[in-house]
Amino acid sequence: MTGTSQKRASPGLVREVRDQCSREHLFPSGSRSLVMISGGQDSTTLLELLAGGLLLGVGPSEVLALHVNHHLRGQESIDDQELVGRHCARLGVELAVAHESIPKSAGNVQENARVARREAALALAEERRCDRIALGHTADDQVETMLYRMARYSGLAAIRAMLPCDPPWVRPLLGLRRRDTETFCRERRLEFAADRGNAYPGYARTGVRERVLPAWEAVLPGAVEAAARTAEVAAEAEKIVALALEGTGLDLSSTDLDVNRLRMLAPPLRRLALHSWLERREGLQPTRRDVLALEGLLETSGSAGLQLDSDWRAIREYDLLSLERAAKTAPTFPAEVALLVPGVAEWAGVRVRAERAERFCAPDPAREAYVDAASVRGPLLVRGLRPGDRISPLGMAGTRKLQDVLVDLRIPARRRSSVPLVVCGETVLWVCGLVSADEGRITAGTEQLVRFSLE
Repeated sequence: MTGTSQKRASPGLVREVRDQCSREHLFPSGSRSLVMISGGQDSTTLLELLAGGLLLGVGPSEVLALHVNHHLRGQESIDDQELVGRHCARLGVELAVAHESIPKSAGNVQENARVARREAALALAEERRCDRIALGHTADDQVETMLYRMARYSGLAAIRAMLPCDPPWVRPLLGLRRRDTETFCRERRLEFAADRGNAYPGYARTGVRERVLPAWEAVLPGAVEAAARTAEVAAEAEKIVALALEGTGLDLSSTDLDVNRLRMLAPPLRRLALHSWLERREGLQPTRRDVLALEGLLETSGSAGLQLDSDWRAIREYDLLSLERAAKTAPTFPAEVALLVPGVAEWAGVRVRAERAERFCAPDPAREAYVDAASVRGPLLVRGLRPGDRISPLGMAGTRKLQDVLVDLRIPARRRSSVPLVVCGETVLWVCGLVSADEGRITAGTEQLVRFSLE
C-alpha cells in the first residue's frame, strides 16, 4: 500500500486515543516523547497520531522516533527500516535506528528482542531527555499478555497485564483493537509492514493470538473488549491493594516480616500481602497453595519451615517470618579482624568503627555503644560467636552464656553466627547492636570514652 496520507482519519479512533491521553495524563504539558516504531500497523498509527497533529494538545510537545532492527528476517528487516524512514521523513520526525542483532539460537528470541528494545529505548530516552516512551500496544496485545501471564503467574498483576501509563512507558492505543489500526492505515493509505516472525507457530504468544483469541471471540463475541476492560479494573484494584498494604507497616521488599503485624490483618488483606511479598523474589512464582501454607506458619509456635520451591524456603522463628534462598556455597566469615582505636573493621558484611569520644551522648542501641576507655586493656577484635562465649550484660550481676542471651533476644538460630562481637582478650564488650557488657560501664570515675558504631 503506497500513496500520500489523506487528510481524513477515523474520527472514532482519534477521539478514543485523545480521550485516553487526557484521562490517563499520558503526556504532561511540554513533554518530549520517544515513539517506538517497528513499521507495523499499530506503531505506524501511533506515530501518525502523535506526530501528525491529530491529538489537539493532549499529545507530546515534541516527538523523536526509534526503530530497533534485530536483523532476524534478512531483506525484510532492511525493508521495514526503510519504510519507517519514509514515514518519519514525511512527518518531519527525527529517526534513530538501533541495530540489535538477536541470535536465533539464543533461547527465547521474542523475549530477548523485547529486552533489547527496552534497553535501547531507555538509553536513548535518557540521552535525548525524553520523559515518555510511547508504545503501540492495543487491546489485542493487552489480552494476549493477560492470558499469557495468567497461564504462568497468579495475582492481580497477571490480570491487569499492561498499564496505559507506567512512566516513562505510555500506551495510547490500549483502547483500540488491532483491526482499528489496520483500518486507520488503509483509510489514510499508510503503508505498513507485516512481520512474518509474529506468525511463527513456535511462539506461545503466537498461539494465543492466532488460535485462542479467534476461538474465544467465535464462542463469545466481544470477549476481547470485555477482557481488556477487566484489565483496567484489575489495575485500579491493584492500586487500592497497594494503598491498603502501605497502611499495614509491613516492608514487603524485605525478606523478613513481622508475624504479629501479619496476624492483625483481615485474612483477605493478609493473603494479598503474603502473595505480594513472595512475588517480589527473583525466580519465585507464588501459588495460592504457597500463600495458604505461609498463613499456616503464622499459627505455629516455635520454629517451623516451608520449602516453596527448589531455591526459596520460608522460615518462622519467634515473631519473624523470613524468606531464604538456597546459597550455592555456605557463607564464610573471617575468624577475626583487628579493630584499632580509632579504626574500622569489616566483618560479615558490616563495618564496626571504634573512636575516642569527648562526651557521652544517649546512644542508639541498635547501632552504637559507649564504653569506659579503661575497659579496653588490650587489642580489640571483631569476630563471631564461639562455643563457651559468655558476657556480663550491662546492669546485671554475674555472667551468662552468650548463646542463651541471643536466644532470649529472639535472634534466629541461623543468624547467630553472623552477629559481630567486639572483644578484648576474653571479654565480650559489645554484641553489636544488641548488648553492652558491664565491664565497659561508664561511672563517675570515667576519664575517657570509646564509642563503637555499626555500619
